[in-house]
Amino acid sequence: MRQPLFIAVVMLSSACASLMPTVMPEVTSTEFKPTGGINVRDRSATFDQYRVRGPRINLAKRTDGSWGGTVKEQPIDVSVDENTIRGVDLLLNRSDSKPGHVVITGQFQGTIMRFEFDENEAKVRSGSLSNSFAGRVEADGVTKYGPGGPFVLTGEAGTMPPTWPQVGLALLGVFN
Repeated sequence: MRQPLFIAVVMLSSACASLMPTVMPEVTSTEFKPTGGINVRDRSATFDQYRVRGPRINLAKRTDGSWGGTVKEQPIDVSVDENTIRGVDLLLNRSDSKPGHVVITGQFQGTIMRFEFDENEAKVRSGSLSNSFAGRVEADGVTKYGPGGPFVLTGEAGTMPPTWPQVGLALLGVFN
């Protein structure tokens, strides 16, 4: 007597669950057309409105505004608001209290990070690189920091303030 009732309840709950919307990536086309990117030495990451891609990062925005995917082959699930990216083992905060000056601080898997950009210099402090790139040159949608431009921001990555959360996530992919 209990078994038919149990089966009916399971079937009904399965039917209801299939009608509920799922949180899916917002990707509107299969073609990835980057609108910005970051290149430092042999590391890079690019992004568009819905994705961040690179050798160490593969993330997509979901319909609820969260982002999911992998960083260094580790699964990532983060929520995003106006100035913060947060998830398990990841926290990034953006501060752009002065015009033309952006600071992104946080940690990923216990490693502290700090990225600072202004009209004169870019400073990077992470587990894989600690360097200051003095001098800034902008031309044709490309922003280069440092002598010879070893730190290159393309498209939306070089705008002030940079596109959020894409730049924060791209920096995470480049410097881990």
